[in-house]
Amino acid sequence: MSRESLFLTKAAFFLLGPLAFAQTSVHGTVIDSQGNLPNALVYIENSGQKVTSDTDGSFILNNVHDGSYRLVVEYKGYDTVYIPFNVTDKKEVDLGLVKFGSKPKENSIQEVVVTSVYKASQARAITMKKNSNTITEVLSADAIGKLPDRNAADAVQRMQGVSIERDMGEGRFVAVRGTPIQWTASTLNGNRMPSASGDNANRGVQMDIFPSELIQNVRLSKALTPDLDGDAIGGNVDFITKTSPNKETLAISMSSGYVNMSKSPTYNSSIVYGNKITNKLKFISSAVIWERSTAIDQMRNIFNYGLKDKTASYSINQLQLRDYLANRRTLGFNLGLDYEINSRNKLYFKGLYSQYKDGQSVRETYFNFDNKNVTLQARHADYLTDLYSMQLGGNHQEGQRLEINWSLSKARSEFRFNSPEKLDRNERGYPMVNFVQPMTYGNLSADGRKYMAMDAPDGIGDTGSYILPYNQQVIAADKLKLNQVILSQNHNSETDLRGQLDLKYKISDNFELKFGTKYNNKNKNVDSSLLVWMPKSALGIPGAPVTFMSQLEREAFPYKGGFMNPLGNPYNPVIMDQITNGQIDQMYNPGTQNSLGLMQVSSKDSSSNITSSYRGTENVWAAYMMGTWKVTDQLQILGGFRNEYNDITFWGKKVVSDKDHKTEDIKDSKTYNVILPMVNMKWNINSNRILRLAYTRSFARPDFNDLNPGTIVNDITNTITQGNTKLDPTFSNNFDLMFENYFGKLDLITAGVFYKDITNLIYKDQSVADIGGRTYTFTAPKNLEGAKLFGFELGISKRFENLPGFLKNLGFEGNYTYISSKMNMPIYENGQQTGTMSTTIPNQAKHIFNTILFYETSKLMFRVAGNYKGNYVSEIRAAAGADHYQYFDKNFTVDLSTSYSISKNVRLFLELNNIFNEPNRYYMGTKDRVENMSYSGMRGQMGFTYNF
Repeated sequence: MSRESLFLTKAAFFLLGPLAFAQTSVHGTVIDSQGNLPNALVYIENSGQKVTSDTDGSFILNNVHDGSYRLVVEYKGYDTVYIPFNVTDKKEVDLGLVKFGSKPKENSIQEVVVTSVYKASQARAITMKKNSNTITEVLSADAIGKLPDRNAADAVQRMQGVSIERDMGEGRFVAVRGTPIQWTASTLNGNRMPSASGDNANRGVQMDIFPSELIQNVRLSKALTPDLDGDAIGGNVDFITKTSPNKETLAISMSSGYVNMSKSPTYNSSIVYGNKITNKLKFISSAVIWERSTAIDQMRNIFNYGLKDKTASYSINQLQLRDYLANRRTLGFNLGLDYEINSRNKLYFKGLYSQYKDGQSVRETYFNFDNKNVTLQARHADYLTDLYSMQLGGNHQEGQRLEINWSLSKARSEFRFNSPEKLDRNERGYPMVNFVQPMTYGNLSADGRKYMAMDAPDGIGDTGSYILPYNQQVIAADKLKLNQVILSQNHNSETDLRGQLDLKYKISDNFELKFGTKYNNKNKNVDSSLLVWMPKSALGIPGAPVTFMSQLEREAFPYKGGFMNPLGNPYNPVIMDQITNGQIDQMYNPGTQNSLGLMQVSSKDSSSNITSSYRGTENVWAAYMMGTWKVTDQLQILGGFRNEYNDITFWGKKVVSDKDHKTEDIKDSKTYNVILPMVNMKWNINSNRILRLAYTRSFARPDFNDLNPGTIVNDITNTITQGNTKLDPTFSNNFDLMFENYFGKLDLITAGVFYKDITNLIYKDQSVADIGGRTYTFTAPKNLEGAKLFGFELGISKRFENLPGFLKNLGFEGNYTYISSKMNMPIYENGQQTGTMSTTIPNQAKHIFNTILFYETSKLMFRVAGNYKGNYVSEIRAAAGADHYQYFDKNFTVDLSTSYSISKNVRLFLELNNIFNEPNRYYMGTKDRVENMSYSGMRGQMGFTYNF
């Protein structure tokens, strides 16, 4: 026999030989009284083959010979379940529902778990973490429901190493281990979601558009595996939507509450219903609506850090006072269908729709110290964000060794400014009207500039924790002259089309091979423009009318109990009535514009607007291969690589001549390929102690706005953003070590260290530009050579069940993460680089910790939760120097929740957020030099849930 024939014979025996023996499969679904149990450890006694149940609790064991066996199912917090079964004539064995807790033993944890809903959620989270192949954190749906968290970002802030960025007190973006939000992949059912938003800021999905009621559980992968998307340097946070139940399920929740800052009520209702339609087809559906009004009081200083004179660079150009009121509505719908063709072939459909409307009404006062005037601006608009996702997929068992999974999906996110309502839908935007009055200011330094006393050349300036204007004339409606009418238009969308195929082949009981491919096509469209009208009188046209605020419809300033109350209301003397939202909308009526003598000075065809709109496509072809090798019963190694080929093309316009608005089209493309090796090791030191090691390589793609070939001018935020299509992605070599000690009934201690070696880091350099008497912050993205990040994390979950009396119902959860990073920034003098200096990675907090103290019986649950995020560099201003960098100040928020079960089906609850009204505070260089301070107040709600 030739060598080739011998090889083919051996290969055929290796691959097909097992089919010649009497083998079949055993399958079932693991549940408890709360529903399906994911990640349960399932195996046959005295056998090497072990599997974990899927997200819907289902499992399948292949390659089982004829004979008598005993199935073993383990889940943390429950007694192990043993089920005897027989295999005869290669017939498949269906064990049906394998239920924990059906026969609890006296004084056992099994009984406790069933009667205490939070313990059940802890059992799920700890079991999923323990049985995971990688370094993972888990949050179950039950835990989400027991905390005062109404959106997806608020929910995950309780996980170890996770911090969030807030908007008006509500969580919006998620970051892992203190890294920038762009480095964390937030996915839905394994796929990144499109991220259309008002600022086109980054690839991160605004998680405040996701109601927490739609989520089944959340998995945070801190060390990636090759079958996950590789663009996640911080980690991958996967939000998994609810799965179909095995019996009729109905849950109803209704609540109402109060927001102290806006002095207004909130309303929240949700319903979840699922059932079996036939023995093969089952479904889950859910709907939620959350309406609330929220508010922010804000004070902001704009420093002259762009000036060349070192002393003057600390002067204050502008003091901004801003009052936000927002009527917000979140709608969410979820539908899941599961069809079992037979025990080896399943199809599923997952659909989700979410709409987020943020109706903002803003009143602003700008004290322009350098321009010697004061500006009052009124604006309002509906921010409207729509998101839908549809996914069709299947799971197929071919023979005894091959498993095939596939999915096709489409997701689309769309954002638009949607005001005023009287305009056609495509003409709407963000309307704003401003007025100007000349002003003389006191308490200025000898050079005529505004300073804090510590920065002033002669020591004359403000000395408190906030800045006062010291205006020498009264701000009066009959002196405030109409200056500009603005309509900021922004309509942008992202559409993703995906196809994915994964194959898993079990070579032996100790080795499993998995490989697959994924294609993603993303289309990004941004249609943005800034329309401006000005009075002809302001343009020097003789005989044109002059309009003062006193001639227009006004209303009382929206105090809602005060403005900047925690500071003692220092700005009350300069607060005054402003025009109504109805009057703002009227300014876009052609008749009104004609009577007020308004002339349009900026249209869609203006030079600055032409470059603001663009479109782009991104095609990503990914392929991976990985193997899971069970070296011994205690040691497992998972390793492989992922390859992602990226092809990006952007289309935009550039202005060739300002005089005649002559433009030409721009097309810019970039392709690059990344190879990402990954290795994860899991060592079960004993049944309760695990040591995990990981090396992974990951990356972060540039944000879409950073790749825009044009320039975007935003008069709402007074910013100018310039893109850079030549940006390279950021890469990181990641090293992780984690120790986990499971003890007691549901107790856990974790300790770990991590290190990231980063190259091509993207940062956004800031400078100040003055255009037409208006101060703008100019931002442009750039690549740096590299950075280093090191950290460690500690976590504990402990119930004090050995204490006497009522103390046995106490428990504590806490986690702490320390992060230290270093990168070298260029130093400039007179516009020329003269060297480098060391600083931290932008938006990287050094200290993060969460604490939860709870008291729980079978009916009563009381929890106090604290979330801390340390200070960090939020904006780098390389040309100005480190003493002009913007920092986010440390932040500690405290939330409270309590509930009481009045029956098996009905639970009453009370939730309070930010009970100490912790502000968001930014400063420049040193903490005494405040740059931005905002208060969102406390909010709360109470209600009931009904489970059928």
